[in-house]
Amino acid sequence: MEIGSKIKEKREQKHWSQDELAEILNISRQSISKWELNKVYPSIDMLIKMSDLFDISLDELIKGDKQFKKTIIETYQDPVSKHNQEKGMNGWEFLAGHWWLFFPVAAVIWWMVQTFI
Repeated sequence: MEIGSKIKEKREQKHWSQDELAEILNISRQSISKWELNKVYPSIDMLIKMSDLFDISLDELIKGDKQFKKTIIETYQDPVSKHNQEKGMNGWEFLAGHWWLFFPVAAVIWWMVQTFI
């Protein structure tokens, strides 16, 4: 079962309209509609809130939606590993992470200039 169908099923079991669920979650009714139509997926924090509201586990809420599982894997796992494998660190990234090296290097250069001139 897709996650949108599961959300709609659980919402209807509570006898809530989309407006009522949206008000409880402090979001728009259009967001609920998009979730139920599987146009977009809810964020992780919304999934947690809904699992609490519907008194079901996250696993029960999202399990069975293969496309959602694929989206989570692509979003939260693949970009990180692909980014680290494909691209090394450029000079600006190195300087951004090691800006503090400027001070000892500058001090050594200043000392060398003062000593040899």
